Amino acid sequence: MLEALFLATAKAAPASTAAASAGYDWKWLVPVATLILGFGLKWLQDHITEKDRRRHAEILRREQRYDALRMRRLDAERENLLALQPMVIAFMRAATDAYKLKVKSFGEGSGAAQYLPEGAQAREDRHLALAKVEDELRESSAAIIPLHARIHSEEVRAALNHLVDIVWEAMGAKSSLRMTRIWGQVDQPHNELHTVMGRVIKHLEDENQQLGDPPAR
Repeated sequence: MLEALFLATAKAAPASTAAASAGYDWKWLVPVATLILGFGLKWLQDHITEKDRRRHAEILRREQRYDALRMRRLDAERENLLALQPMVIAFMRAATDAYKLKVKSFGEGSGAAQYLPEGAQAREDRHLALAKVEDELRESSAAIIPLHARIHSEEVRAALNHLVDIVWEAMGAKSSLRMTRIWGQVDQPHNELHTVMGRVIKHLEDENQQLGDPPAR
């Protein structure tokens, strides 16, 4: 009886050992698999995070380059307008001198280029003086052209064109009466041009200041 029981126990032992071994292997496989899965998820998360970081950094660099370009453009526009202001004044001074001499050169109540009855020397002197102020007017007008081409503000360009057109229309008048009538329209566009330039310069300075300010936290 005891012998039979011993044999039965001996035969059952390998099966129990195998079952225990199998359970022991699963206990090790689960944490290893979990660890591998954790490493994989961590790598994926780091990869996505790094990709997003690089994308945001590229966007930031692009925005900074754009802001820097805008600041340079604002500075250039402001410098051009500041340089234009005294040029307009010089242009109007030369135009005023030319206007005064041209009016005197017209015969009273007669057509263009009729000189007042006076001596030959006086007429020659007046002719030379008129030629001089007309040259100054052309030079001051030519000096404005490069700045006019570089100005981005359509408002300033339109005001400048309006003033220059009126001045040259007055200079091309064929009678003293017509020249005087046209010249009487010069002050309004001249004042308007300086008003527009001042307003645009102030706007450029305000915008440049905003771009240069550190971001609010």
